[in-house]
Amino acid sequence: MADDRLLERARSGDLEALEELCEREWRPVYGIVYAAVRNVGEAQDLTQEVFFRALRSLPRYRDMGVPFSAYLGTIARNLVRNRWRQRQPHVVSLDEAVEVPSDLEGPEQRALDRVDAERVRQALRELSDDHYTVIRLRIFEGKSAAEAGQVMGRSPDAIRQLQHRAILAMRASLREESRSR
Repeated sequence: MADDRLLERARSGDLEALEELCEREWRPVYGIVYAAVRNVGEAQDLTQEVFFRALRSLPRYRDMGVPFSAYLGTIARNLVRNRWRQRQPHVVSLDEAVEVPSDLEGPEQRALDRVDAERVRQALRELSDDHYTVIRLRIFEGKSAAEAGQVMGRSPDAIRQLQHRAILAMRASLREESRSR
């Protein structure tokens, strides 16, 4: 098989073989990493780290019994998981999160802005724990659905559905509060 010969050449220090392996596998590995981090610079750095780790462990690779591309994918997923674990969560308070900017100045507008902000804060307080958490992670902290899913132990699709339901619950709460005025 061509991959086996290429890997043997790379193990023996053939730089052309190493370069060919990297060129062939770079895009798929980058795709895995970028899908998880959604940041070009970070994805490039992590992809480079995947190849450094793979090249360092190349002498041991033969014993693993999996295709080289799958081996690289495993390294990539592990790096992304480690990145999520090491990242400190940024906790956003309700007061920080609910600031309603206004184009108009003056005491009347500032008072109206405070009333609107308090209405939103109250609607957030009325959310269930899961709804509040998904709003905090996705909207206030700007996490991707995959990142929020890691935190909440759910799939990205489940996070998107939960976020949609949370927004509908907030909208209903704000409408109800407006009618009761």
